[in-house]
Amino acid sequence: MRLIRSILVGLALAVAATPALASPAEVARAMPGAQSVGQAPYRVLSFHVFDAELWAESAAFSWDRPFALSLTYKRSFSARAIVNRTITEMTQRGAGTPQSLEPLRASLQNCFADVRQGDRITGVSTGPNTARFYYNGARRCEVEWTGFRRDFFGIWLDARGSQRAMSAQLRGGA
Repeated sequence: MRLIRSILVGLALAVAATPALASPAEVARAMPGAQSVGQAPYRVLSFHVFDAELWAESAAFSWDRPFALSLTYKRSFSARAIVNRTITEMTQRGAGTPQSLEPLRASLQNCFADVRQGDRITGVSTGPNTARFYYNGARRCEVEWTGFRRDFFGIWLDARGSQRAMSAQLRGGA
């Protein structure tokens, strides 16, 4: 009985001493001390498309402070498909017309690569108009576009968007 109790106490101490999940390396470099705010899967019908996780200082999301959003893909997509979907979403959110977003499309085509299951794209929102993008931890590009933080990251984080439940989970809600 004493041996079992010792083993259980040892296991409990080991679990308690285990650190929280660490941020991806690119988040740790860009935002030292960032903590996970929330995470959520994204599904279309029954297809698991990606898992999203939001990182911020003090584990508190604010549109007024830097944050990072990582998408870990569960399926393969071409960079072209990702960029097209991004422009469509931004257009639907009122960020501009497809024609007015063409210069941004060109920038995003340099940022995104084809993805396969397990690949990760991380966007670090560095300011209201700027973001840095990483692919599997490697820096790909920096984007500067008026209103980019809200127009781009709002696709996943805006409480008024089409994915309100996922957005709430990412922002740390239920």
